[in-house]
Amino acid sequence: MEAKRARIYWLCQFGGWGTYLGLWLLPEMYTTGTGVSVFRLIGTVVLVVTSIAWTHLYRFVIHRRGWLDAHLARLLPQVGLSSLALAAGITVSALPMSFLYSGPTPAPMRVWLPWAYAIQVFSVLLWSMVYFGVHYFWRWRQAERDKLGLATTAAEAKLDLLRSQLNPHFLFNCLNSVRALIIEDPPRAHAAVTALSTLLRYSLQASHVATVPLDDELAIVRTYLVLEAIRFEDRLRCEIDVGADTGRAPIPPMLVQSPVENGVKHGIERLPAGGVISVASWLEQGALHVRVTNTGQIVAREGSTLLGLANSRERLHLIYGPRASLAMREDGRQVTAELSVPLVAPAVAPA
Repeated sequence: MEAKRARIYWLCQFGGWGTYLGLWLLPEMYTTGTGVSVFRLIGTVVLVVTSIAWTHLYRFVIHRRGWLDAHLARLLPQVGLSSLALAAGITVSALPMSFLYSGPTPAPMRVWLPWAYAIQVFSVLLWSMVYFGVHYFWRWRQAERDKLGLATTAAEAKLDLLRSQLNPHFLFNCLNSVRALIIEDPPRAHAAVTALSTLLRYSLQASHVATVPLDDELAIVRTYLVLEAIRFEDRLRCEIDVGADTGRAPIPPMLVQSPVENGVKHGIERLPAGGVISVASWLEQGALHVRVTNTGQIVAREGSTLLGLANSRERLHLIYGPRASLAMREDGRQVTAELSVPLVAPAVAPA
C-alpha cells in the first residue's frame, strides 16, 4: 500500500507541475505565433523542478510534524503560513533564472516579481488542498473498511455464539427423550440413540455452513419427529407438505428444526391428548416461506426462555437483515410459526 501511494504521489507531482508548466507556456505559444523561446522554456522548466523540490520538502515537514493528524482549526494557519514561506522559497530559488523568463530584454523586476510570488502562493495553496484532501479521503475510506470489517467480525462472533447456544439447548431436549426410554424400552432407546446420532452429526456439520437445501433440513426434522414419536407414541401426529419447487431452496440450518422442537416441547408435550405438528413450504415473491403449526397455545412456562426461537430470530437478522423474518401467532387452539427467507446469498458466512 505504501509503495502504491508513493507511486501515486510522484505521478501527481510530475503530472500536476507538468500541467503548471504547460499553463505558463501556452499563452506565449498562442500570442507570438513563433512558438516558445528557448529562454522561456528553460526558465519555466527550472521553475517547475524547483517547485517539485520545495513541495517534496514540504511533504517531509508535513509528515515529520504530524500535520495529517492535526485538527482542521490548528492546521489551517500552519498551512497558510507554510504556503507563504514555501512560495517565497520557490520564487527566490528561481530568481537567478528570472531574466530567462522574458528573454534577452527582461522587464523590471518590480513589475513581475509581486505577480510571480502571488502565483506561487496560489499554486502552493492548491497543492496543499490536493495533498491533504487525498490523504483525508484515503483515511476516510480506510476507516470505512475498518468499520465494515469490525461489524462483520462482530456479526460472525455473535452468530457463532448463537449457534453454540442452540446446540446445547437442542441436545438437552433430545437427551430427555432418550433418558425416558433407557429403562422402559431398550430397543426403542437404541432406535432413539441412532436418531439422536444423526441429529447431532447434522447439528455439528451445520455450524460450518451458512445454508443447506430445504430437503436436508426437512430430513432432519423428520428424524427428530421420529425420535419424539418414540416417546409420545400416538400423541404426536405429523403432517409435512412441502412445495415441489422448494426442495433446493437454501435455508440456514436448524431454522425449521427450532419451531418444530418448540411446538413439541411447549405444545404437544403439555396436552394429554397430544396434537399435530404440520410443516408446509412454498415460494413467493423471491422468498422461501415455511409454516410450522402445532396444536396448543402460547403460554409461558415457568423457567422457559424459548431460547431456540429467540436465537432463530437473531440468526435471521444477522444473516439477512430485515429481509428475513420469523413470526409466531396463535389462532384458536393452534400456534403457527412462519419463516420468510430471501432466496439470496447470506450476508454473513460461517467462520
